[in-house]
Amino acid sequence: MTQHTDYAGLLGLAGEISRESDLDGLLLKILTKSLPWMRVDACSIFLPCDNTGDLVIHSAQGETAPKLGAFRVPAGKGIVGAAMLEKKLIRVDDAANDDRVYKEADKKTGWTTRALLAAPLLDGDECLGVIEFLNPQERPIFTPEDEQLVEYFAGLVAAALGRVRAQAVAIERAALQRDLDLAREMQAGLLPGEFPERESSPALELFAMLEPAQQVSGDLYDFFFVEPGKLCFVVGDVSGKGVAAGLFMAVTRTLVRAIARPGLSPAQILSAVNAELCRENDACLFVTMILGIADTATGEIVCGLGAHNPPVRLPRGGAPEFGPLGGAPLGLMENAVFSEWSLRLEAGDALVVYTDGVTEALDDTGELFSNERLLETLSRTPVTSSQDVAMEVSRSVAEHVGGAERSDDITIFVLRKRGD
Repeated sequence: MTQHTDYAGLLGLAGEISRESDLDGLLLKILTKSLPWMRVDACSIFLPCDNTGDLVIHSAQGETAPKLGAFRVPAGKGIVGAAMLEKKLIRVDDAANDDRVYKEADKKTGWTTRALLAAPLLDGDECLGVIEFLNPQERPIFTPEDEQLVEYFAGLVAAALGRVRAQAVAIERAALQRDLDLAREMQAGLLPGEFPERESSPALELFAMLEPAQQVSGDLYDFFFVEPGKLCFVVGDVSGKGVAAGLFMAVTRTLVRAIARPGLSPAQILSAVNAELCRENDACLFVTMILGIADTATGEIVCGLGAHNPPVRLPRGGAPEFGPLGGAPLGLMENAVFSEWSLRLEAGDALVVYTDGVTEALDDTGELFSNERLLETLSRTPVTSSQDVAMEVSRSVAEHVGGAERSDDITIFVLRKRGD
């Protein structure tokens, strides 16, 4: 077999592996079809284990190849370990008398390694694994020409592995994105889509908005009638972000709706929801919350406080002021105590409830939007409608953040007593 023939076979195989998109299929094709042009007894590919760094054999091909199963070489051990660490081809002419050779493979199988070539699979500066050829046929040792072939072939294999790995990552990310999109759609579907009309809420009109920092939000708002004329509303903020926080949010909303009923005070509802959230909460997530019951005919409101940001009372023609802090987060302590705050909105007054994504929004210098900016924004905002108030707060926060990355979800809930 001439060197020209070897390269012809190599180039043919290069074309085949460049079209393979499956990792297992790619490795099998490399191992089985590289034997004829390399004229060896066996070929193996070792890939690093993500957890330990050990080099795990993928397969060994050839009729006389050792049957190694899930054999692995400890990180840095043997010729394959050295080739991985040093990122260079290593040739061994007398394996039996070379202390660098990892002898456990031969001990396990009874096979005898006489000579070997091990080449790192380099993708730029990263070593993806090692390809190893064992026991040359029709020649006692590997030749310099063999080394040239293997180095060139290792480059092709590394490129193919890098491509397949990138495709797998892209597919995984696309699947994750689909799941996140679906989760976002489902979560958005949990939020009320329509606000009460004058017929069901003659004295109060409301507006709420949620702007997630990520695709799935840990914030929540909800409102529903526990009985005619009694509107239950809730604004909450789950610890953490992402899918886990989103799931905890959905569970919390479901519990609130299941537990709230006529005759229960906001503090009693919070206590019952907290008891349920504390059950099997291995992730130790928690939610801060304000839960209120509003009389839609009189504007009287009782708020249950669960360690949430203090709401703001915004009187028509007067200075906005914070309500009290109180209560405890839900989901951590079964015996948590929750306090209440009562108020009555007069014509044109509003109540603003929000999550800490508002006051803790950061600009590109790390400066908070702050409680002071919230009051300043509200003091210059005409209380013409609940939607106008919420949109002005959102606009002011966005102006403060500018081009900085949003760090948290933002929820704004406004109840306003009609002034006409």
